[in-house]
Amino acid sequence: MLKWLQLVPKNCNSLCTRSFYVGAVDGGLLRQAFRTDDANKDDLPLVDDSISAATALWRKEELLLRLKNLLNCSHGQTEKLYKANRKALRIFAPKLLTDNIELLRSNGIEDKFIYENPRVLSTPTDELATKLALLRELPAVEDCKMLSPFLKASLKSIQRMIDVAKQETISGGNRINYISERTSTEVAIVIKFFATNIRVYRIALDKFISNLNICLDHLEPAHVVRHLSVLAYAPASIRERLQALENSPLEKIKPWMVRVPDIALGKSFEAVIEKGTQPVFKDSVTSTWFETYVLKRMESLLGCTEETSREIYERCNGSVYLIDNIEFLLEKGVVAEMIIKQAAVLKTKREDLQQKITTLGMLHCLRNLNDVIPMCVLKTYQLKKIVNNLNNEQLGPFNTNRIYYFADNTGFKPSEVTEQFARRTFMFRVPKDSFLANLKLFLEHMNRDDILADLWAFKYSPGIVAERIARAKAVRGKKLMPWMVRCPDVVLEKSLQLTKDSGALLGENETIVEYFCKRLGFDLEVANSIIIKTPSVRNVRITKVKKVIDYLLDELDYKPNDIALNPRILMHSLQTTKKRMAQLKEIGCRPKSLIIVCKSQRQYDMFIKEWMDSKEQKKKVHQYG
Repeated sequence: MLKWLQLVPKNCNSLCTRSFYVGAVDGGLLRQAFRTDDANKDDLPLVDDSISAATALWRKEELLLRLKNLLNCSHGQTEKLYKANRKALRIFAPKLLTDNIELLRSNGIEDKFIYENPRVLSTPTDELATKLALLRELPAVEDCKMLSPFLKASLKSIQRMIDVAKQETISGGNRINYISERTSTEVAIVIKFFATNIRVYRIALDKFISNLNICLDHLEPAHVVRHLSVLAYAPASIRERLQALENSPLEKIKPWMVRVPDIALGKSFEAVIEKGTQPVFKDSVTSTWFETYVLKRMESLLGCTEETSREIYERCNGSVYLIDNIEFLLEKGVVAEMIIKQAAVLKTKREDLQQKITTLGMLHCLRNLNDVIPMCVLKTYQLKKIVNNLNNEQLGPFNTNRIYYFADNTGFKPSEVTEQFARRTFMFRVPKDSFLANLKLFLEHMNRDDILADLWAFKYSPGIVAERIARAKAVRGKKLMPWMVRCPDVVLEKSLQLTKDSGALLGENETIVEYFCKRLGFDLEVANSIIIKTPSVRNVRITKVKKVIDYLLDELDYKPNDIALNPRILMHSLQTTKKRMAQLKEIGCRPKSLIIVCKSQRQYDMFIKEWMDSKEQKKKVHQYG
């Protein structure tokens, strides 16, 4: 037949159009045949009336306007309706869409359903009317409009559902109401999920009730409603899988776990959990189950929250060694708080972590394994070398190692010292004499928190450290920091010079607030209330504050109250302030408030533009006034 059609001359196309709806002669006779028949039913012309234009569409603008007038919807909604039914418009006339909309609305279907399910409009009108008529026959339905989600199903499926529903006797009158009663779920919600699992009506009634009872005994009702397809499995299989899941470490069981293939559970999941091998998941369901298992197991082992367990899981990139490593560390006496804090060590391979713990156990004078756990982030060979070095030296009267010696002298916890030393491994390589001498110097002149936070200063010889501290102390007194030991000489000199200049201005024990009072003539209470608005002013160098105040008061003749109303000017660059003030003076503007000088460049430029426009406008009014 197809070969004969291909050989027929093109002048026979009109005959073929009336006689056959098979094949594709001269651009698609099947589509054009439908168009030819339907064209008389709608007054919208085709974009291209030629018979060979198989892909031609009806005029979009006119159709969109018709849909908008009919549904009173937005442009975006009409576009969505058009795109969803674009393929149907290659076969059917636009009247199909408008007829279906009128049919649905006449049956009480809300416009919201049409917007959310636009493909329903592509159904032939007679078929759509048949579906609506069938749904009205469903027993024990109070409002047929609630059954609108079933319109997306095929006519054959709906027919089968109605036939089965009429023949069976069940509490509630139909399976939808029965599930609603058993799960205490609203009928509308049950219909929503039932429509996507309409094959549930293929299940025998006894099997349906039996499976529902089994699932409700083990699962949450809301989860059962969302996964009705589980009811299609054999009762023995469902019961066996649910019992296996109950005996697993999982605290919550969900219906999708019943549908996981046995091969995925038996090989992939068990291999991951029991043997710690790298997982090769057959599907996303098994992967999700593994993640759920690990999270719940971590919560149980560590006594932590769900947020904490998920944070650890993400930090370790879902490592398969997580649970094994946690159990191993807990067996060795490592506390849960330390494991949570040092979660990075959990992604180490199980064999490597065991080797590291064994190496740490060989450390002389080890008081508690928790003190040195942060060192597990190092490589195995690094850890062995460090432990050997620590064992070869003895510090203090109790012959301890440098971790405990540092902790005892500074008052830090050994684990805090170990964590910083593991980040700065040179601390294990600094010569013993330099380590002891520098630590003594730092403790005499610096704060212990600053010392631990900046260990780089230990790399310098005690002679250089002592010389730098002496130079800095002569100027700064007790306010010494480790960076003064390791910074370039030029930086140190500049810092000390600034300190001298500030000291010359403030004198002994005078604060920036007190200087603010003295220069502007306010009492201490008023000055504090002003600076509270901009607390960052306290961190500005006093030399800069002096220069800004001198410029504003002496050169520009501003008043102390002007500075008090906008203390931010003291933080602003003096160079930029002078540049902007010069520009403002040039255009004849003396701002009443200094706030405009502190604005961003964009805001400042906008102010200048508005000022110039206003000035030009006044000039024109004066000329023509």
